[in-house]
Amino acid sequence: MKLEEIKSRLASYRPDLERYPDDEVARLTLLLALEAVEKGNFGIGCVLVGPDGSLVEQGFNEVFCRADGVPLFRSGAHGEMVVMDRFEVKHPGVTSMDGYRLYTSLESCPMCMTRLICSGVSVVLHVADDLEGGMVRNKHLLPPVWQKMMKPQIFAAARCSEELRDLSRAILMSNVAELNEKLLTR
Repeated sequence: MKLEEIKSRLASYRPDLERYPDDEVARLTLLLALEAVEKGNFGIGCVLVGPDGSLVEQGFNEVFCRADGVPLFRSGAHGEMVVMDRFEVKHPGVTSMDGYRLYTSLESCPMCMTRLICSGVSVVLHVADDLEGGMVRNKHLLPPVWQKMMKPQIFAAARCSEELRDLSRAILMSNVAELNEKLLTR
């Protein structure tokens, strides 16, 4: 699917919050994922929501290019990492992530999942499964210490429409082969 078609489908999409309570926030992660692609990064967007339901932080994958468009390789600048880094810098006094929810357009990889376990975010929800690199479905493979640490947390698929899941996968696939090749040649 071409980016223009993805943008058009996303622009015309109307969240159905009765059937899919996470649709609105899931759609926002996809808009951020599109921004990531347009800046030359992997198409992954993330949103952190506070206990009161307000948007606290947002961001997207910045492995190859910062949000301001400046080319800069940073291997750890996955979408979840970017959002958590910004939040932790802006809110050093927050000592509990109880009630916070992080939404990501794609299931977290092993690196991001362990970061989110350490952060203590109560709920982590993903729009689309990452069949090749996702860790949520494989959390039983984590070492026992990580499994114990994550017990009070929820890692699961967002309650959103299949249309948004399909669009999330399409956004990621729009440039993943090219960017994976760049990583392999580093």
